[in-house]
Amino acid sequence: MFSILISVFNYDCTELVGELINSCSLAKTDYEIIVGNDCSTDPDVLQALKKIDALPHCRVFNEAHNVGKAYMLYHLADIAIYPYLIIIDSDARLLRDDFIERYLHAATGHDVVSGHVVVLESALRADNRLRYRYEFAAAGERALDYRRRHPYKNLCTINLLIRRSVFLATPFPKDCYQYGYEDTILGIDLEDMGVEIYHIDNPLIHNDIDSNHSFIGKTHKALHVLAGLDRFYKERIRISRTALKLQRWHLLWAVKVWHRLFGALERRMLMRWPSVTLFNIYKLGYYSLINPK
Repeated sequence: MFSILISVFNYDCTELVGELINSCSLAKTDYEIIVGNDCSTDPDVLQALKKIDALPHCRVFNEAHNVGKAYMLYHLADIAIYPYLIIIDSDARLLRDDFIERYLHAATGHDVVSGHVVVLESALRADNRLRYRYEFAAAGERALDYRRRHPYKNLCTINLLIRRSVFLATPFPKDCYQYGYEDTILGIDLEDMGVEIYHIDNPLIHNDIDSNHSFIGKTHKALHVLAGLDRFYKERIRISRTALKLQRWHLLWAVKVWHRLFGALERRMLMRWPSVTLFNIYKLGYYSLINPK
Protein backbone atom coordinates (compact mmCIF):
# COMPACT_ATOMS: atom_id res chain seq x y z
CA MET A 1 0.00 0.00 0.00
CA PHE A 2 1.60 3.20 -1.21
CA SER A 3 1.17 6.94 -0.84
CA ILE A 4 2.86 8.52 -3.85
CA LEU A 5 4.12 12.04 -3.13
CA ILE A 6 4.83 14.59 -5.86
CA SER A 7 5.92 18.15 -5.13
CA VAL A 8 5.02 20.55 -7.95
CA PHE A 9 5.99 24.12 -8.77
CA ASN A 10 4.81 25.45 -12.13
CA TYR A 11 5.11 22.10 -13.88
CA ASP A 12 2.30 20.05 -15.42
CA CYS A 13 2.63 16.49 -14.08
CA THR A 14 -0.61 15.21 -15.63
CA GLU A 15 1.10 12.61 -17.82
CA LEU A 16 3.20 11.34 -14.91
CA VAL A 17 0.09 10.93 -12.75
CA GLY A 18 -1.64 9.03 -15.54
CA GLU A 19 1.32 6.67 -15.89
CA LEU A 20 1.37 6.09 -12.13
CA ILE A 21 -2.34 5.30 -12.03
CA ASN A 22 -1.85 2.75 -14.79
CA SER A 23 1.17 1.20 -13.06
CA CYS A 24 -0.69 0.95 -9.74
CA SER A 25 -3.62 -0.72 -11.47
CA LEU A 26 -1.30 -3.28 -13.07
CA ALA A 27 0.26 -3.98 -9.66
CA LYS A 28 -3.21 -4.44 -8.09
CA THR A 29 -2.27 -2.52 -4.95
CA ASP A 30 -4.00 0.07 -2.79
CA TYR A 31 -2.59 3.53 -3.37
CA GLU A 32 -3.10 7.27 -3.23
CA ILE A 33 -1.34 10.01 -5.18
CA ILE A 34 -0.83 13.29 -3.32
CA VAL A 35 0.38 16.23 -5.38
CA GLY A 36 1.75 19.12 -3.35
CA ASN A 37 1.28 22.40 -5.17
CA ASP A 38 4.11 24.62 -3.90
CA CYS A 39 2.31 27.89 -4.68
CA SER A 40 2.41 27.53 -8.47
CA THR A 41 1.44 30.61 -10.46
CA ASP A 42 1.18 29.21 -14.01
CA PRO A 43 -2.55 29.23 -15.00
CA ASP A 44 -2.17 26.09 -17.13
CA VAL A 45 -0.53 24.21 -14.26
CA LEU A 46 -3.26 25.33 -11.85
CA GLN A 47 -5.91 24.09 -14.26
CA ALA A 48 -4.11 20.76 -14.64
CA LEU A 49 -3.94 20.39 -10.86
CA LYS A 50 -7.71 20.84 -10.59
CA LYS A 51 -8.17 17.98 -13.06
CA ILE A 52 -5.74 15.77 -11.13
CA ASP A 53 -7.60 16.51 -7.90
CA ALA A 54 -10.77 15.11 -9.47
CA LEU A 55 -9.16 11.79 -10.43
CA PRO A 56 -9.81 8.64 -8.35
CA HIS A 57 -7.16 7.99 -5.66
CA CYS A 58 -5.68 11.47 -6.23
CA ARG A 59 -5.70 14.65 -4.17
CA VAL A 60 -3.93 17.97 -4.40
CA PHE A 61 -2.60 19.89 -1.42
CA ASN A 62 -2.20 23.61 -2.11
CA GLU A 63 0.48 25.49 -0.17
CA ALA A 64 -0.18 29.21 0.34
CA HIS A 65 3.53 30.11 0.17
CA ASN A 66 6.48 28.69 -1.75
CA VAL A 67 8.21 26.49 0.81
CA GLY A 68 10.53 24.27 -1.26
CA LYS A 69 10.62 20.56 -1.96
CA ALA A 70 11.96 19.36 1.39
CA TYR A 71 9.27 21.06 3.47
CA MET A 72 6.54 20.07 1.04
CA LEU A 73 7.52 16.40 1.08
CA TYR A 74 7.57 16.32 4.86
CA HIS A 75 4.09 17.84 5.00
CA LEU A 76 2.73 15.44 2.37
CA ALA A 77 4.19 12.52 4.32
CA ASP A 78 2.42 13.77 7.43
CA ILE A 79 -1.00 13.68 5.74
CA ALA A 80 -0.40 10.42 3.82
CA ILE A 81 -2.53 7.45 4.85
CA TYR A 82 -0.45 4.44 3.79
CA PRO A 83 2.63 2.94 5.51
CA TYR A 84 4.97 3.31 2.52
CA LEU A 85 5.76 6.47 0.59
CA ILE A 86 7.01 6.69 -2.97
CA ILE A 87 8.62 10.07 -3.60
CA ILE A 88 8.82 11.21 -7.23
CA ASP A 89 9.81 14.50 -8.88
CA SER A 90 7.11 16.17 -10.93
CA ASP A 91 9.24 16.22 -14.09
CA ALA A 92 9.94 12.47 -14.03
CA ARG A 93 8.34 9.92 -16.35
CA LEU A 94 8.01 6.15 -16.07
CA LEU A 95 10.38 4.04 -18.13
CA ARG A 96 8.49 0.78 -17.45
CA ASP A 97 4.85 -0.04 -16.81
CA ASP A 98 5.81 -2.36 -13.93
CA PHE A 99 7.38 0.49 -11.94
CA ILE A 100 5.01 0.11 -8.97
CA GLU A 101 5.11 -3.70 -9.08
CA ARG A 102 8.91 -3.63 -8.75
CA TYR A 103 8.63 -1.45 -5.66
CA LEU A 104 5.87 -3.70 -4.31
CA HIS A 105 8.18 -6.71 -4.41
CA ALA A 106 11.21 -4.80 -3.06
CA ALA A 107 9.33 -3.26 -0.13
CA THR A 108 9.05 -6.64 1.61
CA GLY A 109 11.65 -6.60 4.36
CA HIS A 110 13.06 -3.14 3.54
CA ASP A 111 12.30 0.29 4.99
CA VAL A 112 14.03 2.24 2.22
CA VAL A 113 14.31 1.22 -1.43
CA SER A 114 16.01 3.41 -4.02
CA GLY A 115 15.35 3.26 -7.73
CA HIS A 116 17.37 5.60 -9.87
CA VAL A 117 17.07 8.06 -12.72
CA VAL A 118 18.18 8.04 -16.33
CA VAL A 119 18.55 10.84 -18.85
CA LEU A 120 17.76 9.99 -22.46
CA GLU A 121 19.75 11.34 -25.39
CA SER A 122 16.56 12.88 -26.73
CA ALA A 123 16.59 15.30 -23.77
CA LEU A 124 19.68 17.11 -25.08
CA ARG A 125 19.06 20.61 -26.41
CA ALA A 126 21.36 23.44 -27.41
CA ASP A 127 20.55 25.34 -24.20
CA ASN A 128 20.86 22.51 -21.63
CA ARG A 129 24.21 20.93 -22.41
CA LEU A 130 25.66 21.74 -18.98
CA ARG A 131 23.02 19.81 -17.02
CA TYR A 132 23.02 17.04 -19.61
CA ARG A 133 26.80 16.59 -19.32
CA TYR A 134 26.56 16.76 -15.53
CA GLU A 135 23.98 13.98 -15.53
CA PHE A 136 25.99 11.95 -18.05
CA ALA A 137 29.11 12.25 -15.85
CA ALA A 138 27.09 10.92 -12.89
CA ALA A 139 25.82 7.87 -14.80
CA GLY A 140 28.56 5.59 -13.46
CA GLU A 141 27.61 6.35 -9.86
CA ARG A 142 23.99 5.52 -10.70
CA ALA A 143 24.79 2.03 -11.93
CA LEU A 144 23.22 -0.62 -9.72
CA ASP A 145 26.48 -2.28 -8.64
CA TYR A 146 28.00 1.08 -7.65
CA ARG A 147 24.89 2.14 -5.71
CA ARG A 148 24.87 -1.12 -3.81
CA ARG A 149 28.55 -0.68 -2.88
CA HIS A 150 27.88 2.89 -1.72
CA PRO A 151 24.24 2.74 -0.57
CA TYR A 152 24.10 6.06 1.29
CA LYS A 153 26.02 8.10 -1.26
CA ASN A 154 23.54 7.97 -4.10
CA LEU A 155 20.16 8.38 -2.48
CA CYS A 156 17.81 10.12 -4.88
CA THR A 157 14.46 11.62 -3.86
CA ILE A 158 13.50 11.85 -7.51
CA ASN A 159 12.69 8.14 -7.16
CA LEU A 160 12.54 6.68 -3.66
CA LEU A 161 10.38 4.32 -1.61
CA ILE A 162 10.56 4.83 2.16
CA ARG A 163 8.51 3.68 5.12
CA ARG A 164 6.42 6.63 6.29
CA SER A 165 7.47 6.31 9.94
CA VAL A 166 11.15 6.36 8.95
CA PHE A 167 10.75 9.43 6.78
CA LEU A 168 8.88 11.32 9.50
CA ALA A 169 11.64 10.40 11.96
CA THR A 170 14.25 12.16 9.78
CA PRO A 171 13.03 15.77 9.40
CA PHE A 172 15.19 17.95 7.20
CA PRO A 173 17.26 20.65 8.95
CA LYS A 174 15.55 24.05 9.01
CA ASP A 175 18.16 25.44 6.59
CA CYS A 176 17.23 22.78 4.02
CA TYR A 177 13.75 24.09 3.31
CA GLN A 178 14.68 25.39 -0.12
CA TYR A 179 16.19 23.77 -3.21
CA GLY A 180 19.30 21.67 -2.70
CA TYR A 181 21.00 18.83 -0.81
CA GLU A 182 17.87 17.20 0.58
CA ASP A 183 18.93 13.88 -1.00
CA THR A 184 22.40 14.01 0.55
CA ILE A 185 21.12 15.02 3.96
CA LEU A 186 18.52 12.25 4.05
CA GLY A 187 21.22 9.72 3.13
CA ILE A 188 23.47 10.96 5.95
CA ASP A 189 20.64 10.81 8.48
CA LEU A 190 19.58 7.31 7.44
CA GLU A 191 23.17 6.08 7.71
CA ASP A 192 23.49 7.53 11.21
CA MET A 193 20.22 5.86 12.19
CA GLY A 194 21.47 2.53 10.87
CA VAL A 195 18.61 2.24 8.37
CA GLU A 196 19.50 0.03 5.40
CA ILE A 197 18.96 1.40 1.89
CA TYR A 198 18.20 -1.31 -0.65
CA HIS A 199 19.01 -0.30 -4.23
CA ILE A 200 17.15 -1.85 -7.15
CA ASP A 201 16.92 -1.45 -10.91
CA ASN A 202 13.72 0.59 -11.22
CA PRO A 203 14.55 3.75 -13.16
CA LEU A 204 12.55 6.86 -13.86
CA ILE A 205 13.27 9.17 -16.77
CA HIS A 206 14.48 12.65 -15.83
CA ASN A 207 12.32 14.34 -18.40
CA ASP A 208 12.83 18.09 -18.05
CA ILE A 209 16.54 18.97 -18.16
CA ASP A 210 17.27 22.49 -16.90
CA SER A 211 18.72 25.05 -19.26
CA ASN A 212 22.30 26.16 -18.54
CA HIS A 213 21.02 29.42 -17.04
CA SER A 214 18.43 27.70 -14.85
CA PHE A 215 20.87 25.03 -13.69
CA ILE A 216 23.45 27.57 -12.56
CA GLY A 217 20.73 29.54 -10.77
CA LYS A 218 19.53 26.42 -8.95
CA THR A 219 23.14 25.59 -8.08
CA HIS A 220 23.51 28.99 -6.42
CA LYS A 221 20.38 28.32 -4.32
CA ALA A 222 21.67 24.88 -3.35
CA LEU A 223 25.06 26.25 -2.31
CA HIS A 224 23.36 28.83 -0.10
CA VAL A 225 21.47 25.97 1.57
CA LEU A 226 24.77 24.13 2.06
CA ALA A 227 26.41 27.23 3.53
CA GLY A 228 23.66 27.39 6.16
CA LEU A 229 23.97 23.78 7.30
CA ASP A 230 25.65 22.65 10.50
CA ARG A 231 29.28 21.59 10.35
CA PHE A 232 28.04 18.04 11.04
CA TYR A 233 26.75 17.90 7.45
CA LYS A 234 29.46 20.05 5.89
CA GLU A 235 32.13 17.56 6.98
CA ARG A 236 30.33 14.86 4.97
CA ILE A 237 29.38 16.67 1.76
CA ARG A 238 32.06 16.74 -0.93
CA ILE A 239 32.23 20.43 -1.83
CA SER A 240 32.00 21.75 1.74
CA ARG A 241 34.45 19.07 2.94
CA THR A 242 36.91 20.24 0.27
CA ALA A 243 36.48 23.86 1.38
CA LEU A 244 37.09 22.90 5.01
CA LYS A 245 40.29 21.09 4.06
CA LEU A 246 41.53 24.09 2.07
CA GLN A 247 40.70 26.31 5.02
CA ARG A 248 42.73 24.12 7.37
CA TRP A 249 45.62 24.20 4.90
CA HIS A 250 45.32 28.02 4.67
CA LEU A 251 44.61 27.82 0.94
CA LEU A 252 40.94 28.83 0.79
CA TRP A 253 41.88 32.49 0.36
CA ALA A 254 43.37 31.62 -3.04
CA VAL A 255 40.08 30.03 -4.15
CA LYS A 256 38.21 33.17 -3.08
CA VAL A 257 40.60 35.46 -4.95
CA TRP A 258 40.36 33.27 -8.05
CA HIS A 259 36.57 33.36 -8.02
CA ARG A 260 36.45 37.11 -7.54
CA LEU A 261 38.75 37.53 -10.53
CA PHE A 262 37.45 34.84 -12.86
CA GLY A 263 34.04 33.67 -11.55
CA ALA A 264 32.05 35.80 -13.99
CA LEU A 265 34.20 34.60 -16.88
CA GLU A 266 33.77 30.97 -15.80
CA ARG A 267 30.00 31.44 -15.75
CA ARG A 268 29.98 32.88 -19.28
CA MET A 269 32.14 29.98 -20.45
CA LEU A 270 29.76 27.47 -18.86
CA MET A 271 26.88 29.02 -20.78
CA ARG A 272 28.67 28.62 -24.12
CA TRP A 273 31.09 25.70 -23.65
CA PRO A 274 29.74 23.54 -20.81
CA SER A 275 32.35 21.57 -18.87
CA VAL A 276 31.74 19.50 -15.73
CA THR A 277 35.29 20.16 -14.50
CA LEU A 278 34.91 23.92 -14.89
CA PHE A 279 31.47 23.71 -13.28
CA ASN A 280 32.96 22.04 -10.19
CA ILE A 281 35.67 24.73 -9.98
CA TYR A 282 32.99 27.43 -10.29
CA LYS A 283 30.89 25.84 -7.53
CA LEU A 284 33.82 25.66 -5.13
CA GLY A 285 34.68 29.29 -5.76
CA TYR A 286 31.09 30.48 -5.34
CA TYR A 287 30.66 28.45 -2.16
CA SER A 288 33.90 29.76 -0.67
CA LEU A 289 32.60 33.34 -0.93
CA ILE A 290 29.14 32.77 0.58
CA ASN A 291 30.08 30.28 3.29
CA PRO A 292 30.26 31.78 6.80
CA LYS A 293 33.42 31.03 8.78
